[in-house]
Amino acid sequence: MAVRSVKSAERTLALLELFSQRERGLTVGEVARDLGIPQPSASMLLRNLVHLGYIGHDRATRLFSPTIRVMLLGSWIARRFSAAGSIAQRLEALQQDCGGETVYAAIQNGCAIQYVLTVEATMPNRLQIASGALRSITCSAPGRILLSEKPDDEVVGWVRRSNAEAAEDRLRISETGFATLIRQVRDQGFATTEGDSKPGLAAVAVAVPSPMGDMTLAIGCGGPIERILARRPQIIAALQRFQAAFPATGGAA
Repeated sequence: MAVRSVKSAERTLALLELFSQRERGLTVGEVARDLGIPQPSASMLLRNLVHLGYIGHDRATRLFSPTIRVMLLGSWIARRFSAAGSIAQRLEALQQDCGGETVYAAIQNGCAIQYVLTVEATMPNRLQIASGALRSITCSAPGRILLSEKPDDEVVGWVRRSNAEAAEDRLRISETGFATLIRQVRDQGFATTEGDSKPGLAAVAVAVPSPMGDMTLAIGCGGPIERILARRPQIIAALQRFQAAFPATGGAA
């Protein structure tokens, strides 16, 4: 029962992420296909959430959509950002300051970082990140900036765990070399990568305090190496302005 309950919770959250990505109503078939689950399971999941009032169903179009009840679940969190605008609005403004490249907010999830909100570039050959996607904590710019906030002994522990769980050899790193890199990140106040996490892509990230008070956010910008390197001073300046404005929201009620 415990395993079944966890699977049900995972599917529910995956469904809400899917609606966030698609930004439109979905049919049972689309939900089944995109979540990779049998259609009867998708149908049961949707029916249960309709019954609870989190999902609405249009019988004419056969489309399912989140209701206002889903939005209200996070309204108390949104209020804590309200002093300087919502995080989504601020990321959209940041994207313009970064020359239109992809920008994102990420958090730590175990020995990985997880992208929780992205504003993708519209230009070709761009960095594409799905909300909820995971990346190596040691080989990504957001991961490095988040680790730079931790004590050295804790950083070593995360490096060892990340190396043990790495899916590819190129994602395993030297503890000594990484310690030197983290000191550099702390000194400069931002983290960078050039093909470390994904070949051909570069990124820059800074850390900002969460208005929830319990988890630091990584705010970053990424794209093709040549474009990011050409714009890096502009991107760093934009990220630092974003970072400087962020503490004004901390602790707000």
